[in-house]
Amino acid sequence: MELSADEVALVVEALQDAAFYRDTRSRVVRSAVRKRGIEPAGGDEHRAKARAYEALATRLKTGG
Repeated sequence: MELSADEVALVVEALQDAAFYRDTRSRVVRSAVRKRGIEPAGGDEHRAKARAYEALATRLKTGG
C-alpha cells in the first residue's frame, strides 16, 4: 500500500497524538498509584506504547 505525502503526514500526526495520550495516561496512572501508596504491578504498557508510536512517527517522517 502506498500513501501520499498528505496521508503520511496525517498518520504521523495521529501517532504523535496517540503517543502524547499514552504518555499522559502513564503519568496519571503512576501518580494515582503513588498517592495510594501501592507498588505498581507489571510493566508500564502505556509508556511502552508511547515510545513505539514515537519511533514509528519518526521513521515515517524520515522515510525509512
